[in-house]
Amino acid sequence: MSVILHEERDACGLTLIVSADPEPINPRAEFEHLGTLVCWHRRYNLGDKHGWHSPEDFGVAMEARPHIRFPVFMYDHSGITVATTPFSCPWDSGQIGWIFVEWTKLRMAFPKLRRRADLEAEGKRVLRTEIAEYDQFLTGDVWCVRVETPDGDVRDSCCGFFGSDYAIEEGRRMLGDCAEGFRREQLEAFVEMVEAERPDLVPPD
Repeated sequence: MSVILHEERDACGLTLIVSADPEPINPRAEFEHLGTLVCWHRRYNLGDKHGWHSPEDFGVAMEARPHIRFPVFMYDHSGITVATTPFSCPWDSGQIGWIFVEWTKLRMAFPKLRRRADLEAEGKRVLRTEIAEYDQFLTGDVWCVRVETPDGDVRDSCCGFFGSDYAIEEGRRMLGDCAEGFRREQLEAFVEMVEAERPDLVPPD
């Protein structure tokens, strides 16, 4: 059974349920990214596919390719988590690779940014965001959202929301959308019931 993160019921009886995604999508395999994440680890297959056999090979190759990069660190203890800054525990953590973007690709992605400082700042922001997204995948911070009727029927559902706050926010939007149609259906059902059971209350055409 999936872990339930959040549950709430609205005024018309619909229930929003946010639960752990049992089969989260690997964002590095399924989504397009600005950065390239290169990792080396003896036990885990992490990051993007690449042809560098060692960090030293990577370092030599990148000397002639202008780029922005961040080191990537991993903490391995009852699960793994990654970040662009070192972890405090020296025993179960260490650098496993780099995330980088070449300047040519960065300029193509943000053609309106003319100043080098602005372009560099945006590139760094995107690379940090990509590592945060990958960390959400690795730590299980990916969620499914569903909206149920009082009878337990599913009105709407979707999986693959990265980040608990975002999942709850989108879930509440879905709940609001479902509530509008559900109230209309309830009203229509009530009118049909009145017409069937008390035709004397229905005004003539």
